[in-house]
Amino acid sequence: MADKLTSAGKDDYHHGNLRVELLRVARDMLEAEGINALKLRAITRQAGVSAMAATPHFGNLRGLLTALATQGFEELACSLREGNGRSVKDAGLAYVLFAVRNPGLFTLMFRGDAINRQDAAFTHAAQQSFGLLGQLLAQTEPPKTHKSDVGGAVGQAALWAKVHGLAVLAIDGLLAPLVAQSGFADHQEAFLAQALDAMVGPV
Repeated sequence: MADKLTSAGKDDYHHGNLRVELLRVARDMLEAEGINALKLRAITRQAGVSAMAATPHFGNLRGLLTALATQGFEELACSLREGNGRSVKDAGLAYVLFAVRNPGLFTLMFRGDAINRQDAAFTHAAQQSFGLLGQLLAQTEPPKTHKSDVGGAVGQAALWAKVHGLAVLAIDGLLAPLVAQSGFADHQEAFLAQALDAMVGPV
């Protein structure tokens, strides 16, 4: 059986490579089969180890999924930091394209029933991403809101809701009919960019 590790395999385990491998396997399964396929035994079996081998790294399935969602927010932050993420439109497009390219992971990142939102690493990664997005959203003129909207927080929330909603529509395939009838039938990214233009204006 594969969970009878060789000496080299045991060394890899102690050095934390098993953690990386379990996250990789879980992510592959998530994108291929959806979140319901993510059972600890199935993940560890695919990685070639016993279910107990995951315990020192994640504790349980919830811990593993929280670590995977944390990784997702770290990658999202990197996408928002990249050269193109200097305007509201660019940040929004980076956000939506991250979702389109990682639909399973993006969905997991916002599944409070599957992850531990109180986990310190998860909280830090999520706040970092939201902070970067918030800084860029603050650069544009927010929708008209009540005068008590200190710092434009309500306006930023409205813009974020639009961007996030576009991402969800895209990964759920609900934009496909609109993309097909548009002038961007073979260029979803161009369609998304135009949709963001309509949302946030030419910023």
